[in-house]
Amino acid sequence: MALFPLSRKKKTEAEPAEGGSAAVLAGRLGAKRPAKTHDRAAKKEGKRWSFGRKGKKAKAEAAATDDLDMAFMADPEPGTADSGEITGLSAGKRPKAPRGKPSPPMIAAMVLVLTLAGTAGWLAIQAPETMRRLDAVRSLGRGVPVLLPDGTPRFADTAQVMPEEEVPLDPVDMPVTLNPSRNDQLLERLRVGRVPRVAPDGTAAWQYYARPFPQEDKRPRIAIVVTGLGQSETATHAAIDRLPGAVSFAFTPSSENLQAKVDEARAKGHEVLLSVPMQPLGYPANDPGPNTLLSNLSDEENARRLEATLAAFTGYVGVTSKTDTGTDFLTQRDSLRGVLLQVQRRGLIFLDLWQVSGSKAAAVSKELSLPRAFSDLQIDRIPSGIGIDAQLAQLERLAQANGVAVGFAEVSNPVSLDRLAIWSAGLRDRGIVLAPVTAVVNRQADR
Repeated sequence: MALFPLSRKKKTEAEPAEGGSAAVLAGRLGAKRPAKTHDRAAKKEGKRWSFGRKGKKAKAEAAATDDLDMAFMADPEPGTADSGEITGLSAGKRPKAPRGKPSPPMIAAMVLVLTLAGTAGWLAIQAPETMRRLDAVRSLGRGVPVLLPDGTPRFADTAQVMPEEEVPLDPVDMPVTLNPSRNDQLLERLRVGRVPRVAPDGTAAWQYYARPFPQEDKRPRIAIVVTGLGQSETATHAAIDRLPGAVSFAFTPSSENLQAKVDEARAKGHEVLLSVPMQPLGYPANDPGPNTLLSNLSDEENARRLEATLAAFTGYVGVTSKTDTGTDFLTQRDSLRGVLLQVQRRGLIFLDLWQVSGSKAAAVSKELSLPRAFSDLQIDRIPSGIGIDAQLAQLERLAQANGVAVGFAEVSNPVSLDRLAIWSAGLRDRGIVLAPVTAVVNRQADR
């Protein structure tokens, strides 16, 4: 028998059996060598000596012993099962391991993913039906009581749901319809045309043509007057269309087709004033035109000129001076008193645009018990967005301090209309109400 490890030598039938080794005897009798037990014992022995130099030495000795044992092993008979098994082991080949099955955690994860995917798909399909049912439930309203057959509440201790209080409309948002621009009871027919008068029942023109406003409103009030309407048809229509109805308009008397424009403005809820030409500084070089009130004329002549101007149209609540005139006439007390007396007799208000610090309008109006209002500032004195916004902020501060404030702007400046429209939209949120000019009459301190 050969003594070389892992070598094989064919034996002839005549070769005698050489014994003395249990492994050789087992191979001759066809018994299998307990290779796994031997391997396990070797591994166990190797683990026992796996530390340090002694462990390495023990491993080397164990490997030599295994090689020696393999050298003395007899080859099995060719063609037997043992021959193929040992041949496979000696060649270093191992049988292929069967393909493993999925582990339980992996199966659980797959089931979870499939479940979530199915749920999401079902929700997507049922979403329209779910929304329809939610809308149906919401349409039933909140706080529906559950009643017994006798009509008593099913749950006596359930708190009753109070209906939500309706927020009242702000005066600036109130849909209003003003009285017609012409009321014969409030008109006197003269040679120059129809002019206002107090009705036989005592109704004044400024009260009849005024825009309704709740006088019990305790919020600070701001009145805005836009002047110069009627001179430019484009600017006039822009102001009527863009500004809220609580903004008041002052029309100049020299415009064409003026009554139609006034009626259009009043149809949108705007109060209307009449701008009266008065003697300016630098007269006669600066001449406002016909029917201008002059300080060197008699009261009768100024009254006649005033009546001619008052007949320009109907439906206005009061008069004011043109913004580019009047700075001199308002300082002449005697002449001004005769004109304001006619204004008071005809049931109108007077708005002083306060173009000059020496104006006597406040004092004379108080003497005559004339309904009056005074402008605090010109909004577009600086005709830019920043300048207008600054003036509007100042107007709000005056209203908070005094309860009332009045400002005016020129219709010829389109930036004024833009800033006023934006500003008025957020005024309610700041606790201030936009009011027509008649809502601030006699509410300002004397000047």
